[in-house]
Amino acid sequence: MIRKVFGWLSGHSGKEARPYQVGGIFGKVTPEAMCELDLDTMDREAIKAQLAKLYKRHNQAAGSLNPGLREEAEVMLDAITHCREKYVDVVEKKK
Repeated sequence: MIRKVFGWLSGHSGKEARPYQVGGIFGKVTPEAMCELDLDTMDREAIKAQLAKLYKRHNQAAGSLNPGLREEAEVMLDAITHCREKYVDVVEKKK
């Protein structure tokens, strides 16, 4: 409450300091859920194919002139990168 009053008095809304959260009212969503990965039923090759499909779609959207679409694409690309490093690239390093 005090921060809100102080922000109001100083002219800062405080909205720009908040980190971007995915999921809205449902809270944060895991990168696996964002990429629609079912780790119980999908093998490494299925995960790799799903991530490649999503990467192709969102990499094209990252160059969009629409700032909302571009921001969503950046979030998705971060999630795709996280999942790829965690589930695909780790296995390839072990070989």
